[in-house]
Amino acid sequence: MVIIITGTIVPEKHIGQLALRDHKSRLEQYILALKKLIEAKPDAKIIFCDNSGFGTDAFANLHRLAQGNGVQLEVLSFKGDNESVVRHGKGYGEGEIMKYVLSNSILAKKDDYLIKTTGRLIVDNMPHIVKKVDKTRIYFNIPNIHRRDIYDTRLYAMPVNVFKKYFLEEYKKVDDNNGYILECVYRDVVLRNHLPTRNFPLYPRIVGQSGSGGIKYEYVEWKSKIRDVLSRLNFYGRVCNK
Repeated sequence: MVIIITGTIVPEKHIGQLALRDHKSRLEQYILALKKLIEAKPDAKIIFCDNSGFGTDAFANLHRLAQGNGVQLEVLSFKGDNESVVRHGKGYGEGEIMKYVLSNSILAKKDDYLIKTTGRLIVDNMPHIVKKVDKTRIYFNIPNIHRRDIYDTRLYAMPVNVFKKYFLEEYKKVDDNNGYILECVYRDVVLRNHLPTRNFPLYPRIVGQSGSGGIKYEYVEWKSKIRDVLSRLNFYGRVCNK
């Protein structure tokens, strides 16, 4: 299993809907999230990929940390298509990262199941989620009980061959200016192809800051335990038709 973490360290200045643009602060948050994940020792390989061409030198200490914790870590960086990201929206860049990882990552080529998460967010219970997922299934959660019309793309999981067959090229349909965000695109992939999906077996404990709206994510554990119970009923996995 591989955990793929997407990131943009130095965002293009014309990309809209970004609450944090300072690359030093963004880098610090990416490194913190990776550090916490490595120290949690999930039973999975970790791949971080940046699409701003920042490079990988700043992650040398994390490689040493990973080695000391017995975790396989791969850091990739490439220059994405900024012009298309500006035209289509941030979801285009995210899809571009996933395509790059699955084409260029050494660790991803050796595995058959992926969990994708967003770089500046920390999933506190990731090791427990890794243990619970069924590697034959597709997992998507809705963002919250008030948004049952889309899937949450901060965190999802599926077999690599399923992603390549159904999702790999779909990011090109993203059109943020007209409200067709990546969350809508992936919802339509699932519905159009009648793909069986479930919510994650445990409710994700997410902390951090949204890159777009600047929203701070946090959780209360007792509420999350109730959501764990509801997750057994796929309460957070049923998306409504648009």
